[in-house]
This record gives sequence, structure tokens and C-alpha cells, in this order.
Amino acid sequence: MFGRTTVLIALALALALPAAAPARQAASSKAPTGLKAFLLRYDEPVKRNFSRTPSLGWKPVAQAASYDVQLSMSTTFRDNSIVWSKAGLRAPYTAVSISLPWTTGHPYSLFARVRAHKQKSTTRWSAGYGFNVRWTEVPAKLSAPNGLLRWTPIDGASSYEIWESGTGAILHSWVKTFFAPSNVADMRDWFTFHQTAAWVGSAFWRVRAVRSTYGTLTNGQPTTTYGPWSPLFTTNATPPSKTSALTLGGTASDVIGTVSNPVAHKLMPGFNWSGTVSRATSYELYRVYVFSDSDCVQPVLTGSIVGSPAWAPRLSAPLALPQSLADIALARSTILVDGSQGSDFDYARSEVKTSESDTSTRLDLWDRDWPSGAYYWTVVPVTWLVNTLNSDAFEYQDTQAAQDACAAGRVARFGRTSQAVPTAGKDAYVTSLSLAGKMKSVAVNRSPRVYGSTPLVTWTPALGADAYEVQWSRNHYPFRMAGSVTTAATSTLLSLAPGTWYYRVRGVDTSMPSAAQGMAWSSVRRLKIVKPAFRISR
Repeated sequence: MFGRTTVLIALALALALPAAAPARQAASSKAPTGLKAFLLRYDEPVKRNFSRTPSLGWKPVAQAASYDVQLSMSTTFRDNSIVWSKAGLRAPYTAVSISLPWTTGHPYSLFARVRAHKQKSTTRWSAGYGFNVRWTEVPAKLSAPNGLLRWTPIDGASSYEIWESGTGAILHSWVKTFFAPSNVADMRDWFTFHQTAAWVGSAFWRVRAVRSTYGTLTNGQPTTTYGPWSPLFTTNATPPSKTSALTLGGTASDVIGTVSNPVAHKLMPGFNWSGTVSRATSYELYRVYVFSDSDCVQPVLTGSIVGSPAWAPRLSAPLALPQSLADIALARSTILVDGSQGSDFDYARSEVKTSESDTSTRLDLWDRDWPSGAYYWTVVPVTWLVNTLNSDAFEYQDTQAAQDACAAGRVARFGRTSQAVPTAGKDAYVTSLSLAGKMKSVAVNRSPRVYGSTPLVTWTPALGADAYEVQWSRNHYPFRMAGSVTTAATSTLLSLAPGTWYYRVRGVDTSMPSAAQGMAWSSVRRLKIVKPAFRISR
């Protein structure tokens, strides 16, 4: 005669296999509950406004075989309002694989719902969970060296649009916009061919973040790439001295460095200098060179020609420089449009093209170990002339080789180290089901145990990243990639077999050459996939 039998189930009914022949349940069985949107963890405080596309999670349904989830712009969930859907989910959570549109409602503009499929029945749809996807902050003005504009980086931004306008009797009517890859821009439009207080003076500007979008909405609605404009800022610039030597100042992006105190930047920096005199002559046009060596032999980036005491890369074309002496006279009373810089000669022409003159040229720099690895930069005066050896062409020419400028002492050092995706403390989580069959999010630095083969990993953004790559391995070291996925979101589902796994995340900077877009890796994190098991004892 058998004694009492105790059934110990390693997982709750949410993970149990359905019975072989369950009684058919009505289609009106209880709908899933606990549906919410979240960025890092399911148990974070309820949010209704998100600066980037969130993940979705809900409480597991007993004996559920799969789930369907829908996102809509209407509480009715009509076909023409649905922007994204996913069927056949094996776990009660998911990443969203598209950029949701920036849209707000009263009070919400996006709605999620979920239903569960059992062996012989389907539950009702859950109540809709409403939320908005919108920028939660706008750029704020930061201090900057003379000739540069600088603002706070925005979460989720891949670039920025800058709106600028002059002031005073001369400049009150002009307005211009352009795009920058970093959080810094130069003031070339104010300075070029008019380095006077009447033109420079107080400069008005504002900035808005731009995001890269990915995926296509089911209903075909376009996704907005622009955030709201910042308030109107005023910057007081100073004309360069016509009697002081051309002297390097520093670099600026997320941090500010000087010649005496160089720093490493997580974003591509802008460059600043003062004075105009080189070899006893005063000039009003300049070009920045960046090198990989202190001897300034190997150029890696060449700036466009500007008249400002600063230069920072732009995603738009360079200034359309005057092509005759008469055009130069006209330029002194107007603002230059963007276009071609015309015929010009620089000493790095054979190796590196002017960055903004060629859209195929990179506008960022590779990572280098700081402080042992560094970049070196200088600025060279540029003049104009009529080249009688080239069919009397009107040309712009460097007045000296950049290598000679460096040899004369006009050279400074800076670093470029991309930000690693943070995975310490509360910066990254793994969401899965717990032993009790409940939703659980665990910080990845705690080596979580995952009950289910499709954990959701989430992380915080890295500065300058347009997308992210996730890799996983069976080994911590050496890390041997067993699989990878690239996503523009800050979350993804991993499909892993039971056992111990290790994974890492890095940003992808699409402004770099295709073979060098990977940014710094996060630390390697461990997680264990536990196979659902049943144990019977007497």
C-alpha cells in the first residue's frame, strides 16, 4: 500500500504543461491582469510617459500555452489603429521591435492589450493599458569655450538639429538650421567673413533632439524623429584678436578639456582656439586637423574651412565659400549658405577628405585607450588666392602644413572612449518568471536564475549609440560568441537552452565605418536558464 504522495513542482502552473485532456474552458475565461509598460524592470513604479520605446509585461496565466499582444492608437483596437502586434509569445513579457510614434493623448495615445491561449480555449483580451511615448526632457544650455555652442545630451537622441539667428541691426533677420552628430556645434555662421562685435555679439539659438527610427508601424503611420525645441538660448561670443598668436584652446562635448588638462570624450568633441596671427600674418579662415600620432604624420580627420575660433563636425554640408573677390566682399554683409567649398588645397588631401564635403567621410573617431592612447589636433590658417597654374582658379589654401604647425608647438592631445552600456547596480535587468511562477526582474549583477528559455534583457542607453548588439556565450572567458542580435531598442528577448550563459551588450555608432561601428562592451554578465522539472516523492 502506498504512503502519502507529495507532488513537488519546480514551477507554478504558469510554466506547467497543459493536462492531456483538460475540460474545455469558455472563451470568456478571465483575461490576463497586471499588464504594464516598463523600461528596465517589471516591478518598477508604474509609468505612463516614456522617452523611448518600452517593453511590455503582465502577470502569467495558469496553463497558458502562448500569448498575443497588441499595441494600438485607439481603445477600440480597430485594424487601422493597430501599430504593432505579436502572436505566439511563450512568456508573459516581450520587447517591442519598432520605434513607437511620438504621440500624446488626453491622457494617453497608445494602448496595449494581451490575451492568453490555453490548450482548448482563449481568454478575453485584457483591459487596455494606456501610455505616451514622448521626450521627457529638452536640451539645456551648457557652458562652452568661445565659438562653440553646447547642450545636455538627451536620452535616445542620435543627432541634434540646431536653429540659429543673429541679433542687432545687421543680423536680426537671418535664420538658419543644421544638424550635428554630437552635443556641440561651432558658430561658423556668425564669424565667417565678419569677425566683428557687430556680427558676433549676442547669438540666439535653440536645439532639439533627433532619434533614429526602426521598424514599420502596422497601420503605416509615420514615426516622428524630432523632439521638442529647447527654449531660446543666448550666447555672447568674442571676436578673435587680430594681434594675438593663433593658440589652441581645448575640446568640448560631454566634458571640456584644455591643452594643459586634456580629457577623454564619450562623444565627438568640438575644437576651440584663440588669436589669428601665424608667422607674422593675421588670417580669418581656419582648418582643424586630427592625427593619430604626436608627430602629426597620420591624419584621421580633417575639418571644413571656417571663420569661427572653433570647429565641430556637422551632418550638413560645409559653408559655400565665395568663389571670387567680389563674392568675398558680398559675404562680409551676409550669412553664407551651405554647399560646396569650391576648389581648395589641404596637405592631407591625398589621405583624408574634408569631413563635411564628402558624406562618405566619418564624422567621429575610433576608441583609443586613454590616457595611453590619444589623438592629437592642430589648427592651420587658410587663405584665398587666384591660382594662375590652374586656369586662374579661385582657391582656398592652407598657409602651412599641419605637420609644421605641430612641430612649432601648436598641437594638443585629447581622448575618445565610447561609453560602455552600464550593467552595474540598477542599470540593467533580466526579466523572467520566478520559481513561484510570478513575474520577476533581477539586476544582472546578481547572476539571476531564469525559469524559462526566453528571458528579457534590458539596459540603459549609452551616449552616441544608434543601436545595440547583444552577444551570448557558454563561457565567461574566453568569451566565445554562440549567438547575437542587433536592435535599436534597449531591450531584447534571448532564446537560450537550459544551462549557464554569459552575455554582453555594446552600442553601435553608425557614423563610423561599417567595420568599426561597435562601441565599448559592457561587463560580461552571467545568467542560468533552469529547465522546468517535476519531482514526485512518497
